[in-house]
Amino acid sequence: MQTLDLIAVGDVSLTCSTDHVPFTHVARYLQAGDIVFGNLECVLCDPGTPAEKEITLRASPARAEYLREAGFTVISLANNHVLDFGSTGLAQTCSALREHHIPFVGAGDKTSTQGYQIIECRGLKVGFLAYGEADACQVQDGTFVNCIHPCAILDQLRYLKPRCDMLIVSLHWGIEYVRYPSPAQVALGRDLAAEGADLVLGHHPHVVQGVETVGSSLIVYSLGSFHIKPLRGEGTRQSCMLHARISKCGVERYRLIPIQLDDENVPHLARSRDRKEALRLIREISAPIQEDRITEKWWFEQVAPIYLHGHLAAWIKRVRRYGPRHFLQFIRWLVSGFTIKCYLGYLRRWVGLHE
Repeated sequence: MQTLDLIAVGDVSLTCSTDHVPFTHVARYLQAGDIVFGNLECVLCDPGTPAEKEITLRASPARAEYLREAGFTVISLANNHVLDFGSTGLAQTCSALREHHIPFVGAGDKTSTQGYQIIECRGLKVGFLAYGEADACQVQDGTFVNCIHPCAILDQLRYLKPRCDMLIVSLHWGIEYVRYPSPAQVALGRDLAAEGADLVLGHHPHVVQGVETVGSSLIVYSLGSFHIKPLRGEGTRQSCMLHARISKCGVERYRLIPIQLDDENVPHLARSRDRKEALRLIREISAPIQEDRITEKWWFEQVAPIYLHGHLAAWIKRVRRYGPRHFLQFIRWLVSGFTIKCYLGYLRRWVGLHE
């Protein structure tokens, strides 16, 4: 049976120092793949007016050449930074990728005709869908971003599945710096696998999360950050590269290759001792997923300290920078349902009532 090798990595930002070519140390491993996938976590556009948020990510459109040289063959744009410079920035990003002959999925401009990609390779048709937890699915001037709405994703999956030999779904989801997916993420990942997704690729938390197999399908909940700054915490410097052998029957075999980011956020293969520790950690954080031990209460207890501390600091910066309008948004965040569940999770941890 015909097979192909797919290499997948997580968040890629081309905002590094101009003195560093970002993929020098891993290019030969990327180029071993018949198809190479990554999530582009920045806008490739000229300087402009940034969105009013704590962090915006932008690089020169010329830096798309780094992706082409490294061997990337398909890129997801469905993420929380794709609109950092509005619809103009997204349109320039699309143009830069087209100029470098790199297909993209998950977002597009007025010349994009569909929300998916089918890559033909080694006689096989590989379909790609991509979605992100963004604020809006449709923005002005004909640009769009595919957002995570489970029913809509399942409908699009059912439409695309008969048109390709294998199907890969990319999801920019979860809570930053948290090691575990939520119960809702686990349920969606399994639903996608049950409906025919051969591979579900997660990213956004900037740390590696666990993996599980569902029949012949593989779910990788977060691949971590492959090349991005700024970074918070040592865990964000550990990432992984997925090397999967896939066929019409699904994922035949796979391996996770631990990656270490240096002080310039340039990826390297992890050293032997670090590699063993990274693989041990992946096994450890995969166990609660595979054993169905992730309940909502337990998950909020894991999330609460990281989420509350990080978002409180971010909101303070935004209020200082942008003023009263963001203060009102901050108050709404303080009393939102999700934040209240985090307070309760934090309280259970503090008084020793956690699951």
